[in-house]
Amino acid sequence: MSLPTFDCPVCRNPLTWDIVFAHQGVRDAMVALVEASSEGRKLLRPMLAYITLFAPSKTAMRYERIASLANELVAMIAPATLERGGRIWPAPLDYWRQGFEEVVQRAHGNNGLRLPLSSHGYLLEVVMGYANKSEGKAETINEQKRAGHAGSGSTRQNVQQGPAKVEAILPRTKMPAHVSEQLKQLTRRKDFQHE
Repeated sequence: MSLPTFDCPVCRNPLTWDIVFAHQGVRDAMVALVEASSEGRKLLRPMLAYITLFAPSKTAMRYERIASLANELVAMIAPATLERGGRIWPAPLDYWRQGFEEVVQRAHGNNGLRLPLSSHGYLLEVVMGYANKSEGKAETINEQKRAGHAGSGSTRQNVQQGPAKVEAILPRTKMPAHVSEQLKQLTRRKDFQHE
């Protein structure tokens, strides 16, 4: 009696339970996928869907190739940063998940993405785009805070201390009589006190 078989959703190879647990390439792929993140459930399906984009169109993908791709991805995801274009970008797990989903969506659309993929370059550009967009939003918020806009949760920095300077030149007008009288009284009192 033989064990039941099923087709791998990534490589389209027929699998039996003995292959799943005995084949070194399959074990390596599983270990790499499980070790991708402590929140692997959120990442596993999008990553597997992305790995399918590397599958040859007419033949089944080798288990070793799946393990190799998974290990490459885990090595990129683990540091939570991405070095690209001479810069280091933040690359949290959510950027990778969104990146996998976007690349898969574009591959199945009419966006000119040629399959099978041969590198992770397009994915890296997508993840970098998320980091760049996030950085832009943070910069906008910081600029609003510096400008003292309401709702940004901060007051304006670099506020000048001391009396305000008025630089406008206003035309001279005659002092009102009651103000002039009060000033004269104050001046007489000061003169009286000094005597």
